[in-house]
Amino acid sequence: MSIIKDYNLQEYNFCEEVKNIFDVDELKNLHVERSDLLPQDKLNFDNETRTDFHSTFYGVLNSDDGFGIKTIYENFVKQVVAPMFNRSFVYQAFPSFRVHIPNDQAVHKWHYDSDENHNHPDWEINFQLALTDMYESNAMWIESVPGLRDFKPLEMTPGQFAIFYGNKCAHGNKENITGNTRVSMDFRIIPYEKHDESQAKNSATANTKFVIGEYYKLYNEKE
Repeated sequence: MSIIKDYNLQEYNFCEEVKNIFDVDELKNLHVERSDLLPQDKLNFDNETRTDFHSTFYGVLNSDDGFGIKTIYENFVKQVVAPMFNRSFVYQAFPSFRVHIPNDQAVHKWHYDSDENHNHPDWEINFQLALTDMYESNAMWIESVPGLRDFKPLEMTPGQFAIFYGNKCAHGNKENITGNTRVSMDFRIIPYEKHDESQAKNSATANTKFVIGEYYKLYNEKE
């Protein structure tokens, strides 16, 4: 089951920050306005997060120019996410960046996050932030209950975010035949009392260990 909520785009203006990173007018036209960043090789599980779109985004994020979007994210976690839980939790240090260009997939393996290919710890709760319209074949598709395989698109517009159980519910992408690029970000949290670092593995793409100080940061309910 997925829950979709609204967020204030003026206060948490991820869209404008990402537009500025890529110097574009419309994120849905990213494949046209920044055709110079289109992948030259066929995308697959091994290279889908290593495109020039990703290197451009993370290059800015990890520079002094990334301060703005990092601050927006921290405020979003503290002001929007934290009140929904009223407890301490660990959260992804910064969201994963997704680009779903036409005639391809953003994520090429249908999976659930704690499977043997992705290694995420149990108890994670997933969040996805829409930065463009997400609909039909450019949306993420997810089953409602683990193992049910009743896949439906998680459709949203900018200013909305979804909460879902991607840790155990299978999800993935179809070939995007909408003609528009989908841009989104997603992150995960775990209630602090469920976070166990004794068996922590490493993430599949960035090879970051699922511990506080690497993949996660700690939010203390007393903050």
